[in-house]
Amino acid sequence: MIDGLKEKVQTYREDLFQLIQKLIQIRSYSGEEREIVEFIQSKMRDYGFDEAFSDKLGNAVGRIGDGAIKILFDAHIDTVQVTEGENWTYPPFEGKIVDGKIYGRGAVDEKPAMAGYLIAGRAIKEIYGDRPLPFTLYVVGSVLEEDCDGYPLLHLIEKEGIRPDYVVLGEPTDLKIYRGQRGRMEAEIITRGKSAHGAHNRQGVNAIYKMAKIISEIEQLDERLEPAEPLGKGSVTVSDIVSKGPSLCSVPDFCRIHIDRRLTISEDRESVIRQLKEIASKLNINAEVEIPRYRGKSWKGTEFEQEAYFPTWVLEKNHPLIRAAQKTAERIFDGGTEIGVWSFSTNGVATAGRLNIPTIGFAPGKEELSHSDREELVLHDLLKATEFYALFPFELIEILNSK
Repeated sequence: MIDGLKEKVQTYREDLFQLIQKLIQIRSYSGEEREIVEFIQSKMRDYGFDEAFSDKLGNAVGRIGDGAIKILFDAHIDTVQVTEGENWTYPPFEGKIVDGKIYGRGAVDEKPAMAGYLIAGRAIKEIYGDRPLPFTLYVVGSVLEEDCDGYPLLHLIEKEGIRPDYVVLGEPTDLKIYRGQRGRMEAEIITRGKSAHGAHNRQGVNAIYKMAKIISEIEQLDERLEPAEPLGKGSVTVSDIVSKGPSLCSVPDFCRIHIDRRLTISEDRESVIRQLKEIASKLNINAEVEIPRYRGKSWKGTEFEQEAYFPTWVLEKNHPLIRAAQKTAERIFDGGTEIGVWSFSTNGVATAGRLNIPTIGFAPGKEELSHSDREELVLHDLLKATEFYALFPFELIEILNSK
Protein backbone atom coordinates (compact mmCIF):
# COMPACT_ATOMS: atom_id res chain seq x y z
CA MET A 1 0.00 0.00 0.00
CA ILE A 2 2.90 2.35 0.64
CA ASP A 3 3.66 2.55 -3.09
CA GLY A 4 0.04 3.45 -3.70
CA LEU A 5 0.44 6.46 -1.40
CA LYS A 6 2.90 8.10 -3.78
CA GLU A 7 0.53 7.56 -6.71
CA LYS A 8 -2.40 8.87 -4.69
CA VAL A 9 -0.54 12.09 -3.86
CA GLN A 10 0.15 12.64 -7.55
CA THR A 11 -3.60 12.45 -8.30
CA TYR A 12 -4.06 15.41 -5.93
CA ARG A 13 -1.48 17.53 -7.74
CA GLU A 14 -3.85 20.32 -8.78
CA ASP A 15 -5.62 20.29 -5.41
CA LEU A 16 -2.23 20.70 -3.75
CA PHE A 17 -1.33 23.70 -5.89
CA GLN A 18 -4.72 25.32 -5.26
CA LEU A 19 -4.28 24.69 -1.54
CA ILE A 20 -0.89 26.41 -1.25
CA GLN A 21 -2.30 29.31 -3.29
CA LYS A 22 -5.21 29.69 -0.86
CA LEU A 23 -2.91 29.50 2.18
CA ILE A 24 -0.79 32.33 0.77
CA GLN A 25 -3.89 34.40 0.02
CA ILE A 26 -4.94 34.25 3.69
CA ARG A 27 -2.91 36.92 5.48
CA SER A 28 -1.71 35.43 8.76
CA TYR A 29 0.64 37.75 10.62
CA SER A 30 1.75 36.54 14.06
CA GLY A 31 -1.13 36.96 16.49
CA GLU A 32 -3.64 37.27 13.64
CA GLU A 33 -3.97 33.64 12.57
CA ARG A 34 -7.68 32.98 13.28
CA GLU A 35 -8.76 32.82 9.62
CA ILE A 36 -6.01 30.46 8.51
CA VAL A 37 -6.47 28.20 11.55
CA GLU A 38 -10.18 27.87 10.82
CA PHE A 39 -9.44 27.19 7.14
CA ILE A 40 -6.93 24.46 8.01
CA GLN A 41 -9.35 22.84 10.45
CA SER A 42 -12.03 22.75 7.74
CA LYS A 43 -9.61 21.06 5.33
CA MET A 44 -8.62 18.49 7.94
CA ARG A 45 -12.30 17.59 8.35
CA ASP A 46 -12.88 17.53 4.57
CA TYR A 47 -9.89 15.20 4.15
CA GLY A 48 -11.13 12.72 6.75
CA PHE A 49 -8.73 13.43 9.62
CA ASP A 50 -9.79 11.55 12.75
CA GLU A 51 -9.69 14.76 14.78
CA ALA A 52 -9.33 18.49 14.06
CA PHE A 53 -9.29 21.30 16.62
CA SER A 54 -7.43 24.37 17.81
CA ASP A 55 -5.73 24.28 21.21
CA LYS A 56 -5.94 26.97 23.87
CA LEU A 57 -3.07 28.94 22.34
CA GLY A 58 -4.63 28.81 18.88
CA ASN A 59 -2.54 26.17 17.10
CA ALA A 60 -4.40 24.17 14.44
CA VAL A 61 -4.14 20.48 15.36
CA GLY A 62 -5.18 17.44 13.37
CA ARG A 63 -4.83 13.73 14.17
CA ILE A 64 -4.71 10.63 11.98
CA GLY A 65 -4.56 7.18 13.52
CA ASP A 66 -4.23 5.99 17.09
CA GLY A 67 -1.04 3.92 17.05
CA ALA A 68 1.54 3.70 19.81
CA ILE A 69 4.26 5.72 18.05
CA LYS A 70 3.40 9.42 18.03
CA ILE A 71 4.74 11.49 15.11
CA LEU A 72 4.24 15.24 14.87
CA PHE A 73 4.43 17.21 11.62
CA ASP A 74 4.77 20.92 12.43
CA ALA A 75 4.49 23.92 10.10
CA HIS A 76 4.17 27.39 11.55
CA ILE A 77 1.39 29.21 9.72
CA ASP A 78 2.13 32.76 10.86
CA THR A 79 4.32 35.05 8.76
CA VAL A 80 6.34 38.19 9.20
CA GLN A 81 4.69 41.37 7.98
CA VAL A 82 4.95 42.94 4.55
CA THR A 83 6.65 46.34 4.81
CA GLU A 84 6.39 49.44 2.64
CA GLY A 85 10.03 49.20 1.62
CA GLU A 86 9.68 45.78 0.01
CA ASN A 87 9.58 45.43 -3.77
CA TRP A 88 7.48 42.39 -4.70
CA THR A 89 7.36 41.12 -8.28
CA TYR A 90 3.72 40.14 -7.70
CA PRO A 91 1.34 41.21 -4.90
CA PRO A 92 2.40 39.36 -1.73
CA PHE A 93 -1.04 37.91 -0.95
CA GLU A 94 -2.11 37.00 -4.48
CA GLY A 95 -0.39 33.61 -4.61
CA LYS A 96 0.52 34.23 -8.25
CA ILE A 97 1.59 31.15 -10.23
CA VAL A 98 3.96 31.78 -13.13
CA ASP A 99 6.01 29.19 -15.05
CA GLY A 100 5.66 26.50 -12.40
CA LYS A 101 6.47 28.76 -9.44
CA ILE A 102 4.25 30.40 -6.84
CA TYR A 103 5.04 33.78 -5.31
CA GLY A 104 4.00 35.53 -2.12
CA ARG A 105 4.45 35.98 1.60
CA GLY A 106 4.69 32.54 3.17
CA ALA A 107 5.49 30.80 -0.13
CA VAL A 108 8.71 29.61 1.52
CA ASP A 109 8.35 30.32 5.25
CA GLU A 110 6.48 28.11 5.69
CA LYS A 111 3.05 27.47 4.25
CA PRO A 112 4.17 24.85 1.69
CA ALA A 113 4.74 22.27 4.42
CA MET A 114 1.20 22.73 5.74
CA ALA A 115 -0.24 22.24 2.26
CA GLY A 116 1.87 19.11 1.89
CA TYR A 117 0.89 17.73 5.28
CA LEU A 118 -2.80 18.17 4.54
CA ILE A 119 -2.65 16.42 1.19
CA ALA A 120 -0.41 13.66 2.61
CA GLY A 121 -2.97 13.12 5.37
CA ARG A 122 -5.74 13.01 2.79
CA ALA A 123 -3.86 10.34 0.82
CA ILE A 124 -3.28 8.22 3.93
CA LYS A 125 -6.96 8.38 4.90
CA GLU A 126 -8.07 7.67 1.33
CA ILE A 127 -6.00 4.49 1.14
CA TYR A 128 -6.17 3.20 4.72
CA GLY A 129 -9.59 4.52 5.74
CA ASP A 130 -10.42 3.51 9.30
CA ARG A 131 -8.04 0.58 9.41
CA PRO A 132 -5.61 0.65 12.35
CA LEU A 133 -2.33 2.45 11.71
CA PRO A 134 0.93 1.68 13.53
CA PHE A 135 1.33 5.34 14.45
CA THR A 136 -0.54 8.42 15.56
CA LEU A 137 0.19 11.33 13.24
CA TYR A 138 -0.38 14.86 14.53
CA VAL A 139 -0.41 17.66 11.96
CA VAL A 140 0.12 21.03 13.63
CA GLY A 141 -0.21 24.49 12.16
CA SER A 142 1.62 26.41 14.86
CA VAL A 143 0.98 30.08 15.58
CA LEU A 144 3.24 32.86 16.89
CA GLU A 145 6.46 31.14 15.80
CA GLU A 146 7.80 34.29 14.17
CA ASP A 147 7.36 36.10 17.48
CA CYS A 148 8.59 33.37 19.84
CA ASP A 149 10.03 30.32 18.09
CA GLY A 150 9.50 27.11 20.02
CA TYR A 151 6.76 28.35 22.32
CA PRO A 152 3.77 27.06 20.28
CA LEU A 153 5.07 23.48 20.47
CA LEU A 154 6.15 23.93 24.09
CA HIS A 155 2.55 24.92 24.84
CA LEU A 156 1.15 21.97 22.91
CA ILE A 157 3.35 19.52 24.77
CA GLU A 158 3.37 20.97 28.28
CA LYS A 159 -0.10 22.57 28.45
CA GLU A 160 -2.15 20.34 26.14
CA GLY A 161 -0.45 17.01 26.89
CA ILE A 162 0.35 16.08 23.28
CA ARG A 163 3.92 14.80 23.49
CA PRO A 164 5.27 13.22 20.31
CA ASP A 165 8.01 10.63 20.07
CA TYR A 166 9.36 12.16 16.85
CA VAL A 167 9.00 15.53 15.12
CA VAL A 168 9.31 16.72 11.51
CA LEU A 169 9.54 20.48 10.96
CA GLY A 170 8.40 22.22 7.79
CA GLU A 171 10.92 25.06 7.73
CA PRO A 172 12.52 25.36 4.26
CA THR A 173 15.36 22.91 3.58
CA ASP A 174 15.35 22.86 -0.25
CA LEU A 175 14.33 19.17 -0.11
CA LYS A 176 17.30 18.24 2.09
CA ILE A 177 17.08 16.54 5.47
CA TYR A 178 18.08 18.99 8.21
CA ARG A 179 19.19 17.71 11.60
CA GLY A 180 19.85 20.78 13.70
CA GLN A 181 20.35 24.51 14.02
CA ARG A 182 22.31 27.15 15.86
CA GLY A 183 20.56 28.28 19.00
CA ARG A 184 19.93 31.88 19.86
CA MET A 185 19.34 34.06 22.86
CA GLU A 186 18.87 37.68 23.71
CA ALA A 187 20.68 39.53 26.46
CA GLU A 188 20.69 43.03 27.91
CA ILE A 189 23.51 44.88 29.62
CA ILE A 190 22.83 47.92 31.77
CA THR A 191 25.38 50.48 32.96
CA ARG A 192 24.60 53.23 35.43
CA GLY A 193 26.32 56.55 36.02
CA LYS A 194 25.72 59.84 37.77
CA SER A 195 23.79 62.67 36.18
CA ALA A 196 25.11 66.22 36.00
CA HIS A 197 24.48 69.34 33.94
CA GLY A 198 26.21 69.21 30.59
CA ALA A 199 28.01 72.46 31.42
CA HIS A 200 29.54 70.68 34.43
CA ASN A 201 29.93 67.25 32.91
CA ARG A 202 32.99 66.33 34.97
CA GLN A 203 30.80 66.26 38.04
CA GLY A 204 28.89 63.36 36.55
CA VAL A 205 29.64 59.80 35.43
CA ASN A 206 28.55 59.08 31.86
CA ALA A 207 26.78 55.71 31.53
CA ILE A 208 27.19 55.81 27.75
CA TYR A 209 31.00 56.08 28.01
CA LYS A 210 31.01 53.00 30.24
CA MET A 211 28.88 51.14 27.73
CA ALA A 212 31.06 52.22 24.80
CA LYS A 213 33.98 50.29 26.27
CA ILE A 214 31.81 47.19 26.72
CA ILE A 215 30.51 47.44 23.14
CA SER A 216 34.07 47.57 21.81
CA GLU A 217 34.90 44.38 23.69
CA ILE A 218 31.76 42.67 22.39
CA GLU A 219 32.80 43.50 18.83
CA GLN A 220 36.13 41.84 19.46
CA LEU A 221 34.45 38.85 21.10
CA ASP A 222 32.50 38.23 17.90
CA GLU A 223 35.79 37.89 16.02
CA ARG A 224 37.19 35.42 18.58
CA LEU A 225 34.27 32.99 18.66
CA GLU A 226 35.33 29.51 17.54
CA PRO A 227 33.44 27.48 14.92
CA ALA A 228 32.15 23.99 15.75
CA GLU A 229 30.88 21.42 13.27
CA PRO A 230 28.31 20.96 11.91
CA LEU A 231 26.83 24.33 12.87
CA GLY A 232 29.83 26.57 12.27
CA LYS A 233 30.47 29.71 14.28
CA GLY A 234 28.24 31.53 16.72
CA SER A 235 27.86 35.30 16.67
CA VAL A 236 27.19 38.24 18.97
CA THR A 237 25.60 41.48 17.79
CA VAL A 238 24.68 44.65 19.64
CA SER A 239 21.30 45.34 18.07
CA ASP A 240 19.94 48.28 20.08
CA ILE A 241 21.07 50.95 22.53
CA VAL A 242 19.06 53.22 24.84
CA SER A 243 20.23 55.90 27.25
CA LYS A 244 18.47 58.12 29.76
CA GLY A 245 19.28 61.26 31.68
CA PRO A 246 17.45 64.25 33.15
CA SER A 247 17.60 66.01 29.75
CA LEU A 248 19.54 66.20 26.50
CA CYS A 249 21.66 68.83 28.19
CA SER A 250 22.87 66.50 30.93
CA VAL A 251 25.16 63.56 31.56
CA PRO A 252 23.17 60.31 31.08
CA ASP A 253 23.00 58.13 34.18
CA PHE A 254 21.56 55.03 32.45
CA CYS A 255 22.47 53.03 29.34
CA ARG A 256 21.16 49.69 28.08
CA ILE A 257 22.15 47.60 25.08
CA HIS A 258 20.27 44.69 23.54
CA ILE A 259 22.31 41.76 22.23
CA ASP A 260 21.45 39.11 19.64
CA ARG A 261 23.57 36.01 20.32
CA ARG A 262 23.65 33.01 17.97
CA LEU A 263 24.88 29.80 19.59
CA THR A 264 26.88 26.94 18.14
CA ILE A 265 27.81 23.60 19.74
CA SER A 266 28.86 23.87 23.42
CA GLU A 267 27.49 27.42 23.76
CA ASP A 268 24.50 27.93 26.04
CA ARG A 269 22.77 30.35 28.36
CA GLU A 270 25.35 30.03 31.15
CA SER A 271 28.42 30.37 28.91
CA VAL A 272 27.04 33.52 27.26
CA ILE A 273 26.18 35.21 30.55
CA ARG A 274 29.64 34.31 31.85
CA GLN A 275 31.35 35.82 28.78
CA LEU A 276 29.46 39.09 29.11
CA LYS A 277 30.10 39.39 32.83
CA GLU A 278 33.81 38.71 32.27
CA ILE A 279 33.95 41.62 29.82
CA ALA A 280 32.52 44.02 32.39
CA SER A 281 34.78 42.63 35.11
CA LYS A 282 37.92 43.00 32.96
CA LEU A 283 37.01 46.65 32.34
CA ASN A 284 36.27 47.17 36.03
CA ILE A 285 32.77 48.35 35.14
CA ASN A 286 29.79 47.53 37.34
CA ALA A 287 27.22 46.28 34.82
CA GLU A 288 24.00 44.27 35.04
CA VAL A 289 23.56 41.36 32.62
CA GLU A 290 20.04 40.00 32.10
CA ILE A 291 18.05 37.76 29.77
CA PRO A 292 14.78 39.49 28.82
CA ARG A 293 11.45 37.69 28.80
CA TYR A 294 9.15 37.67 25.79
CA ARG A 295 5.48 38.35 26.55
CA GLY A 296 2.61 38.15 24.11
CA LYS A 297 -1.02 37.26 23.45
CA SER A 298 -2.36 34.80 20.90
CA TRP A 299 -5.32 35.33 18.58
CA LYS A 300 -7.42 33.46 21.16
CA GLY A 301 -6.47 36.00 23.82
CA THR A 302 -4.17 33.58 25.66
CA GLU A 303 -1.30 35.41 27.32
CA PHE A 304 2.10 33.77 27.53
CA GLU A 305 5.71 34.51 28.30
CA GLN A 306 9.07 32.84 27.86
CA GLU A 307 12.69 33.62 28.59
CA ALA A 308 14.44 34.74 25.40
CA TYR A 309 16.66 31.67 25.24
CA PHE A 310 16.36 29.14 22.42
CA PRO A 311 18.85 26.25 22.75
CA THR A 312 21.13 24.79 20.10
CA TRP A 313 20.31 21.25 18.98
CA VAL A 314 21.75 18.64 16.62
CA LEU A 315 20.54 15.09 15.97
CA GLU A 316 23.20 12.45 15.34
CA LYS A 317 23.49 11.31 11.71
CA ASN A 318 22.77 7.64 12.42
CA HIS A 319 19.60 8.25 14.41
CA PRO A 320 16.59 6.16 13.27
CA LEU A 321 14.73 9.36 12.41
CA ILE A 322 17.50 10.36 9.99
CA ARG A 323 17.70 6.86 8.52
CA ALA A 324 13.95 6.78 7.96
CA ALA A 325 14.10 10.17 6.25
CA GLN A 326 16.96 8.99 4.02
CA LYS A 327 15.08 5.84 3.08
CA THR A 328 11.98 7.87 2.27
CA ALA A 329 14.02 10.29 0.15
CA GLU A 330 15.48 7.35 -1.79
CA ARG A 331 11.93 6.36 -2.75
CA ILE A 332 11.21 9.90 -3.95
CA PHE A 333 14.48 11.00 -5.57
CA ASP A 334 17.11 9.18 -7.59
CA GLY A 335 20.10 8.98 -5.29
CA GLY A 336 18.30 10.30 -2.21
CA THR A 337 19.12 13.73 -0.82
CA GLU A 338 21.67 15.59 1.29
CA ILE A 339 21.79 16.17 5.04
CA GLY A 340 22.29 19.67 6.41
CA VAL A 341 21.43 22.17 9.16
CA TRP A 342 19.58 25.48 9.34
CA SER A 343 21.26 28.83 9.83
CA PHE A 344 18.18 30.29 11.50
CA SER A 345 16.06 29.23 14.47
CA THR A 346 13.00 26.94 14.37
CA ASN A 347 10.39 25.36 16.64
CA GLY A 348 12.98 22.64 17.18
CA VAL A 349 14.40 24.76 20.00
CA ALA A 350 11.46 23.44 22.03
CA THR A 351 11.16 19.85 20.86
CA ALA A 352 14.85 19.00 20.50
CA GLY A 353 16.58 21.85 22.35
CA ARG A 354 14.50 21.89 25.55
CA LEU A 355 12.70 18.52 25.59
CA ASN A 356 15.20 16.21 23.80
CA ILE A 357 12.57 14.89 21.38
CA PRO A 358 14.26 13.64 18.17
CA THR A 359 13.57 16.24 15.47
CA ILE A 360 14.39 16.75 11.80
CA GLY A 361 13.33 19.12 9.06
CA PHE A 362 12.25 18.51 5.48
CA ALA A 363 10.47 20.93 3.16
CA PRO A 364 10.71 22.64 -0.22
CA GLY A 365 11.98 26.19 -0.57
CA LYS A 366 15.28 27.97 -0.03
CA GLU A 367 15.98 29.21 3.50
CA GLU A 368 17.64 32.41 2.28
CA LEU A 369 14.39 33.58 0.62
CA SER A 370 12.54 33.68 3.96
CA HIS A 371 11.45 37.08 5.29
CA SER A 372 12.14 38.72 1.94
CA ASP A 373 10.20 40.08 -1.03
CA ARG A 374 11.75 37.28 -3.11
CA GLU A 375 9.71 34.41 -1.65
CA GLU A 376 9.04 31.94 -4.43
CA LEU A 377 8.52 28.20 -4.59
CA VAL A 378 8.88 25.60 -7.34
CA LEU A 379 5.55 23.75 -7.29
CA HIS A 380 7.10 20.47 -8.45
CA ASP A 381 9.28 20.56 -5.32
CA LEU A 382 6.13 20.90 -3.21
CA LEU A 383 4.69 17.82 -4.88
CA LYS A 384 7.84 15.80 -4.09
CA ALA A 385 7.79 17.00 -0.48
CA THR A 386 4.16 15.90 -0.17
CA GLU A 387 5.10 12.43 -1.38
CA PHE A 388 7.77 12.40 1.33
CA TYR A 389 5.27 13.37 4.04
CA ALA A 390 2.87 10.61 3.01
CA LEU A 391 5.50 7.85 2.98
CA PHE A 392 7.67 8.92 5.90
CA PRO A 393 5.57 7.67 8.87
CA PHE A 394 5.50 4.15 7.40
CA GLU A 395 9.24 4.17 6.70
CA LEU A 396 9.92 5.32 10.26
CA ILE A 397 7.84 2.48 11.71
CA GLU A 398 9.71 -0.01 9.53
CA ILE A 399 13.09 1.34 10.70
CA LEU A 400 11.99 1.22 14.34
CA ASN A 401 10.68 -2.35 14.00
CA SER A 402 13.97 -3.49 12.43
CA LYS A 403 16.09 -2.38 15.40
